[in-house]
Amino acid sequence: MGESEQKHGYLSASQVIFLPLWARWAVMGVLGLLALTATACGFVFLFAKEWRDTVVPALSIAQTAAGGFAIILFVLFAEKQLSTPRLMQKTDDFLDRHLVESLSRIELPAIAKDKTVQVKQITRLPGIYGHRKDIYGANYEISLLDFKMRMWVGINVRRLSTIYFVKVDAPEDAHRVREVFKFTFGGAEKVGYHTTFEYTEIDGERIVSVWSTVQTEQGILGNSAEQLFWVQDIAMMTQSVARTAVRQQLALLTRAEPGPL
Repeated sequence: MGESEQKHGYLSASQVIFLPLWARWAVMGVLGLLALTATACGFVFLFAKEWRDTVVPALSIAQTAAGGFAIILFVLFAEKQLSTPRLMQKTDDFLDRHLVESLSRIELPAIAKDKTVQVKQITRLPGIYGHRKDIYGANYEISLLDFKMRMWVGINVRRLSTIYFVKVDAPEDAHRVREVFKFTFGGAEKVGYHTTFEYTEIDGERIVSVWSTVQTEQGILGNSAEQLFWVQDIAMMTQSVARTAVRQQLALLTRAEPGPL
C-alpha cells in the first residue's frame, strides 16, 4: 500500500471536526426524525396510486438522512475516545489495572518456584494533588518472600518510560550495572527502547538510575492490542531485570522511590 493510500484510508476519529455536544444531538434528532418520516411516507405512498412517483425520492431522502445520522453518531462517540478526560481515564486504567495485572504474573524461580510475585502500587500521602508520583507515572513495589524491588512506570499517550533504581557503593558501579543488564536492555532496544544509566545520590543513598524509554508510532491508550503488547513487554523486561539482579546479587530496593531524576 502506497503512502497516498495510507493517508486517505478509512475515516479516523482524529479527522473528525467536532461540533458542540448540543449541536450534535440536535442534528441527530433532525436527521433521525427526517429518516423515519421519509421512510413512513414512502411506505404509505407505495399503496396510493397518485403518489407512487414520489416513493423513490422519499426513500432517497430517508437513506441520505440515515447516512447523516450514522456519521453524526460516529462523531459523538469519536470525541469520547479522543477527549482529554477520556485519555486521562485510560491512563489510569493502564497504570492502575492493566500493568498491575501483567506485573503480577512475574515468576522468580531462584526465589520460589511455582509462585508469582505480589504487586503493590505506592500512593502519595493525603493532601498531595494526585495519588501517583511524577505527573504521569506510578511507583510499584514487587515482592516475593524476602525479595523486594521498586520501579516507576510512566505513560504519556505515546511515550513509555520505565525506571529502576539500583543500590551501589560508588560512581564506578554504574559501568558494572550497565554490563550486568546489557542483555536485558539489549533486547529492549529491538522494540525501540533507549536506556540510560546514571549515577546519583539521594539523601545520602548511592544509586544508579536505569531509565528506559520508548516512543511508540501510534497512541497506546486507544488501542487494546497496543496496550496488551506494552504492558506485557514491561512485565517481561521487569522479570528479566529482577532475575538478573537476583543472580548478580544487586539490590533493587532503595529508600528513594524510583522516578525521574
